[in-house]
Amino acid sequence: MSILEVKNLKYQYNNYEKTSKYVLDDVSFSIDEKDFVAIIGKSGSGKSTLISHLNGLYKATSGDILYNGSSIYRKDYNLTGLRFKIGVVFQYPEYQLFSETVIDDVAFGAIKKGLSKDEAYKKSEEILKLFEIEQLKNESPFNLSGGEKRKVAFAGIFVMEPEILIFDEPDAGLDATSKTNFYNLIKKLNEEKDTTIIFITHNLDDVMEYANKVIVLNEGKLLKIGKPYEVLSDEEIMKNADLDMPYAIQIFNDLKIKGYNLDTNKLKFNELYNQMLDIN
Repeated sequence: MSILEVKNLKYQYNNYEKTSKYVLDDVSFSIDEKDFVAIIGKSGSGKSTLISHLNGLYKATSGDILYNGSSIYRKDYNLTGLRFKIGVVFQYPEYQLFSETVIDDVAFGAIKKGLSKDEAYKKSEEILKLFEIEQLKNESPFNLSGGEKRKVAFAGIFVMEPEILIFDEPDAGLDATSKTNFYNLIKKLNEEKDTTIIFITHNLDDVMEYANKVIVLNEGKLLKIGKPYEVLSDEEIMKNADLDMPYAIQIFNDLKIKGYNLDTNKLKFNELYNQMLDIN
């Protein structure tokens, strides 16, 4: 079932009003419940502008966005309520931390949502435990490591129980271990809490590893949407988007040329590695 539908979305900034240039140009797609969606494209393709529309931060020049079947552009639509349901996490969210303790920072959003102080702090402790940072609850967020700060920032959004979490370059500035921990966390939210995940990334190997759907943008236009292998192995689409194929597909294609028959449904790192072992 579609939780989010984007229909013929067009958007132009004010300085483009006298021209025909659209930052988003007739973009249409749908996202289902529990999807794990990657949005890819070169810099300037419209990715960040697109996600800023999905919870009403930007309003389209034309077109429509439906959340659970209702247009978010209805005059009486509750956009504040929508933003509790669709959480957008922009790059470096840890810069938005401000409270004296971790638990205060995480509870802030829940209190804004309308929970009592006691309810908000109880819920925040549950989320900190889920994020495996409950031992930090009384620490100052400013004394934490970069990865810990980001977890606190994510917890502050997730405590509001969004149905959809949207991330703009979520692994920016993270080392390899912190990045893996982050993706494992949002994978856990997707699988155990039924949270729909949407993320922007330039790392196409992460797309192969985690996403079940890929949206490709170029110069504001939707080039293709589909399953990772179907999209990322399309040479014409990747060329038009000015993107390189992920290493997993490059390895797969090299082995295919040599006559090996591998399963395109098993191209995550461990799956591909095991298939390669079976060759020998």
